[in-house]
Amino acid sequence: MTKDGLPGEASQEGQSRPVSLAGLVLVLCVALMGVMGVSITLPILPKLGAVFHQDAAGVALLITCFTLPSAFTTPVAGVLADRFGRKAVLLPGLLLFACGGMGCAFSDSFENLLAWRAIQGLGAAPLGILYGTLVGDFYKEADRPKVMGMVGATISFGTALYPAIGGFLGEMDWRWPFWISLAALPVGLLALGVPLERPHTGMDWKQYARDSRSIIFHSAAIGLFGLTFLCFCILYGPTITYFPLLADLLYKATPSHIGAVFTVASLGTAAIAMNLAWLGRKYSHRRLMLSATCCYVVAQTLMLVLPDAVSSLWWLTLPIFIGGVAQGLTFPLLNARMTTLAPTRNRAIVMAMNGTVLRLSQSLSPLFFGIGWSYIGWRGPYAMGIGVALVIGALVWRVYPVSSGKE
Repeated sequence: MTKDGLPGEASQEGQSRPVSLAGLVLVLCVALMGVMGVSITLPILPKLGAVFHQDAAGVALLITCFTLPSAFTTPVAGVLADRFGRKAVLLPGLLLFACGGMGCAFSDSFENLLAWRAIQGLGAAPLGILYGTLVGDFYKEADRPKVMGMVGATISFGTALYPAIGGFLGEMDWRWPFWISLAALPVGLLALGVPLERPHTGMDWKQYARDSRSIIFHSAAIGLFGLTFLCFCILYGPTITYFPLLADLLYKATPSHIGAVFTVASLGTAAIAMNLAWLGRKYSHRRLMLSATCCYVVAQTLMLVLPDAVSSLWWLTLPIFIGGVAQGLTFPLLNARMTTLAPTRNRAIVMAMNGTVLRLSQSLSPLFFGIGWSYIGWRGPYAMGIGVALVIGALVWRVYPVSSGKE
């Protein structure tokens, strides 16, 4: 049993298997692929709206159509990864992701573009869960926050680099950023050469189902699922979907300018993620999560008031930077704790359920915050964001009690 009273395997969880450099590189590359599908398209969202004659609601569908299909296929991917092994899910996912990106590049109508985005999202479904699953497979519990910090820093690097690349390429042609999806193919070649968790052929699948249900519906897991949903909600609504539209509306920003703001702001996430192991030794996880909540509130408040006070888009780098600090704290800590809830044989399905919650948040938040945009304009998503940030703080207070120490 784990310390949360969940099914566990002490012998497996207490020791690290030898991890090759190629294995670590694979984890980081899968994480990079998992964030590419959205990040690289951010700077061209206003341009895509203009090319295909879409308003803010139509542009938001480009995010929703990518994330929503994978919300329903992610649990399936988790079960398949536990049953048939990690490679059986990872390799088809990478191939489908690359093909979906090529289809987007060749789209000649908005309907075709949405369809190919959905296909690309299906390929991304296993990528978002497998990097966390692989960290759980490769590393013992004590080492996971450090490795998740490395993963978080790598994701931050990707979320900083992709908008810059997407903005630069989008200046020339909106189709070009989608071609970067072909980078998934060499990652697949790398995965072929790395030993991963093998299929559990002798597993009692009735016991597997019972254990998985007991973990997923445990109060500890439900609390973490709630935090995952809200943290991605505040990221994919006000920041990822509506900041590019705000920049275009108020500052007539080009794709390269929007990408540059995201690039600079992502340094906040990277700086925190790279130092997360040190912060985790110095401060409790509860304190770090509450600090992240404060960052969320400050970031959303500044986004609500700064555009009325400043004439340059670069001033908005500050609140997005502060929001990036919050992301750098919350995502690695939530993922690291999630991996401790399940033994190896159940880990992929638990991470898959977390991935489903994440994808639902990504899918629904553009629509949810779009209500605010529709009724009160650009201020709407950020006023709503302050409310969501306060709910995050209340849930952190409940999920991370004072007695939990570093957990």
